[in-house]
Amino acid sequence: KDAGYGGLSDAVVDLRVDEHAQPIAELLRIFGLHRELFGVTPPEEWIEVDRALAGELRDRLAKLGFEGELAHAFGDWAGNANLEERVDGVERVDPVVLAALRKQSA
Repeated sequence: KDAGYGGLSDAVVDLRVDEHAQPIAELLRIFGLHRELFGVTPPEEWIEVDRALAGELRDRLAKLGFEGELAHAFGDWAGNANLEERVDGVERVDPVVLAALRKQSA
């Protein structure tokens, strides 16, 4: 009850892989994507954004074409990456979001 996307289902996750050359590996890959997009990191695990990290965020966002005020650029990128549910300002950052930004901008 109250599971799934938006709490609208009784299934927490419903993933399936049909006719894939490596079905288990593919299922693990898409489950990882599901956790990245829909998972929740406890607030105490979020990382404080200090000057150095803010600079890194700006540089990485600019590399991806998201420039301007940090909060706006970060929010726009997160929405584009479907990670907006994991963003709450720029004072603290979800480590999953930071890892995704680092991966995309590598």
